Amino acid sequence: MAPKPRDWVYHLAMKTYVRRVLIVEDEVLIRNFLCLTLEEAGFEVAQASSAAQALDVIKKFDPDIAILDINLGPGPSGVDLAFVMDKMQFGVALVVLTNHPDLRTAGYSKSDLPVGCGFLRKDLIDDPSAFIAAIETVIAGRKELRQDQDKSRPLAELSAHQIEILRLTASGLTNAAIAKQRNTSSRAVEQSLKGIYEVLGIDTDGDVNPRVEAATRFFRAAGLPNSSNS
Repeated sequence: MAPKPRDWVYHLAMKTYVRRVLIVEDEVLIRNFLCLTLEEAGFEVAQASSAAQALDVIKKFDPDIAILDINLGPGPSGVDLAFVMDKMQFGVALVVLTNHPDLRTAGYSKSDLPVGCGFLRKDLIDDPSAFIAAIETVIAGRKELRQDQDKSRPLAELSAHQIEILRLTASGLTNAAIAKQRNTSSRAVEQSLKGIYEVLGIDTDGDVNPRVEAATRFFRAAGLPNSSNS
């Protein structure tokens, strides 16, 4: 006996909508970990390793949310991809994923994300329940996910200017090179570094070179290998 029309309405109403997530991450292990975690939580997941591949996948997959690693290797970054996807108006919730505690240590400013784009730190995805809860929150539109604005994050006490000086110092530039790049004086850079040492509680009279110690803390906070140890 064929079901009555109202029975079809009932079945459609009771049908569970499966939420779709696109993971864009160039590191295979992290990508697989995220996919497995989301699939176990009941999400349908698609993956891509580059911006170009992501744009191809999204046209066929139609995700509810896209999680984009900031550093995707050669080519456009996750931030670039976020702006492209935002302008193309796919109607997808966007979240960038990174080792960095905030955008400043990656060389960006707080405003260098599309409006409404979330920020998720890789060091906080080890807790699957917290990770899934964060994704659920973004999809539901209940709260903007901006872990880069968490006051307890590493280097949060430094200003944007200090973060940039520290980032350039950690990259191996001399005070003179930093001054040239920022169109200032070596003396000004030196004073900025002194302020950084003071905020971070680095002893400038100790056995450890304060410049090396500051760079080491930057590498640690940003989840980057310490080049000074190589």
